[in-house]
Amino acid sequence: MNISLKHLILHSLSLGSEGAVELQARPQELAASDKAMELIEELHLGYNAKAAKGFGYYNNENSSQFKGSLDAYLKQETPFLAFSQDIASILVEQVNAYQVVEQGVLLVAEYEHVAGDYLLVAVLERKVSPSVNEQWEITDSHYLETSSIQLAARIDLTDMQRNSESTRYLSYVKGRAGRKISDFFVEFLGCDDGLDVKQQNTVLMQAVEEFCAATQLEAEEGAEVRKEVKSYCEQQLKDGEEIKVKELTEVFPETDEGMDFYQFAADNYPLEEQFPADRGSLKKMAKFFGQGKGVSISFDRDLLGERIQYDPQTDTLTIVGIPPNLREQLSK
Repeated sequence: MNISLKHLILHSLSLGSEGAVELQARPQELAASDKAMELIEELHLGYNAKAAKGFGYYNNENSSQFKGSLDAYLKQETPFLAFSQDIASILVEQVNAYQVVEQGVLLVAEYEHVAGDYLLVAVLERKVSPSVNEQWEITDSHYLETSSIQLAARIDLTDMQRNSESTRYLSYVKGRAGRKISDFFVEFLGCDDGLDVKQQNTVLMQAVEEFCAATQLEAEEGAEVRKEVKSYCEQQLKDGEEIKVKELTEVFPETDEGMDFYQFAADNYPLEEQFPADRGSLKKMAKFFGQGKGVSISFDRDLLGERIQYDPQTDTLTIVGIPPNLREQLSK
């Protein structure tokens, strides 16, 4: 992997005697050893694979503590060591202000990948598991949990410094549904809300539907197009890549009108050139689903008009051939 490690340091976050989280700051940076490179490469790949991310940026009036420390570092007014200690102290303040017990190892790293310069900030859990030594005795093995990171952010420093219009150079891992564990971490970053990934995906789905209608695709052609779009988006998600609207043009069949999906989307919808895929939005491409008043229904779009009929006048669905496991439950 083409990664060049510039700076790396680890600080400890632990619970103090009075119940507050305390910082034990490391006094010097870590060397760019093979093990250090292996850790950063693993975190880089793992972060790219995270589907649920939020995006942000810093506007000109932003005066957050994190942004102030970052500016001082980028202007070379503060060395990396002092910068890492500054933001570690800011994080501890936020943790204690939110009264959450967040312990572990704070990793701060700057590295280059391809043509970009990145700053990675992550809180890693310290884990202990049974191990066996050379005398075949059971002992404890200590390691950092890198496969399921919940608190991490990455700043594309190159994009931040070169593209003043960007609203997505800062990204962070979103907490699990229904949890607010990441709130204090976003507060720590002090960023403004940026690209809305879910909205971009929703608008894309709308553009696909309306382009199918505008080009008067047959039902079977439309269904095939939706499958292809969904397959492309899912593959991009799996590969840690973003949806590129221009690439989606190849999914659609040529039309007599010579309409181009990329141009159609650019002329009619507020879409970015590229953006991350959203797993939840992709489901709507292949299925109809909804729930309410004790009823939950989900079925493949292809079935509408075939095994499933909808009558808007009576607001009813008629299903021919219900699933065997449901039939068994009903018969009892």
